[in-house]
Amino acid sequence: MVSGAGSTLYENGVKADAKDTLKWNSAITKVKVKKRVALTVNVEASKVQWSVAGKNAATADLASANAYASVDHNGVVTGKKIGNATIVAVYQGQKIKRKLHIAGKKKIALDAGHQSRGDSRKEPVGPGSSVRKARVAGGATGVASRVPEYKFTLSVAKRLQKELKKRGYEVYMVRTKNNVNISNKKRAMLANKSGADIYIRIHGDSSGSRGVKGASIFYPSARNPYVSRLSRSSKRLSKKLLNAYCKKTGIKKRGCSGRDDLTGTNWSKIPVTLIECGFLSNPSEDRKLQNKSFQKKMAVGMANGVDAYFGY
Repeated sequence: MVSGAGSTLYENGVKADAKDTLKWNSAITKVKVKKRVALTVNVEASKVQWSVAGKNAATADLASANAYASVDHNGVVTGKKIGNATIVAVYQGQKIKRKLHIAGKKKIALDAGHQSRGDSRKEPVGPGSSVRKARVAGGATGVASRVPEYKFTLSVAKRLQKELKKRGYEVYMVRTKNNVNISNKKRAMLANKSGADIYIRIHGDSSGSRGVKGASIFYPSARNPYVSRLSRSSKRLSKKLLNAYCKKTGIKKRGCSGRDDLTGTNWSKIPVTLIECGFLSNPSEDRKLQNKSFQKKMAVGMANGVDAYFGY
């Protein structure tokens, strides 16, 4: 810094003295979880007393922190958890505040497959398509547990929602209860509208043979007539998700396949994947899939796949 007559020129080139009004230099109002941003004022940052409103537990590295954000002695804020935090700057008896929104790293749309009642009315399988399918199929039922697929998928989706939020993601849930009537086309459109970065559709598989088991994933192929542009990113998402899921749970990996007849996939505008978590028609796998502790493993595995896709 360079001294001047009655004022001081700091590194940011702004003059300030005791008579000046303390004010913000930047208009920053948002920081993402696990990201850092520097708040600047018209005074050298190291001369300012920084804090998070309601907290002032200074350490060698941090000036203050709460559950949502921390600020160091130079005004650098780190997002910790989705929510809001107010940063306070004090200099020579003057105090100013800045409310920050702590945003998620990325936004994930989750669709718990099916619902309490199917809807056999028809809708186009994709934009401009003359092919029409039932809006929502009824879904399978656990052969041993007797738990319907729609209850199973919502239970898993809620656990995944919790795990993703814990890791700093924002999560949009297409449905949060079973007694709804949302077509597959509408589900994709809701995911699109939510501003999500990716769309994960959660299902349980079924077979006429009780011996079949394992998890598989479907994504739009490169020849998909509606969303071929999403094929490469959706395939990469699918591979990351399935690999991490099977590694964590120990469920047999059946592989990833391109499918172009899935309405909820064909109406998506963002990378999309449909995971068949395991076979509800296999008695032992069904029992495992319904176990609450195992569902937590499933959620952790899927969240690991999301992390891998985004490079976290």
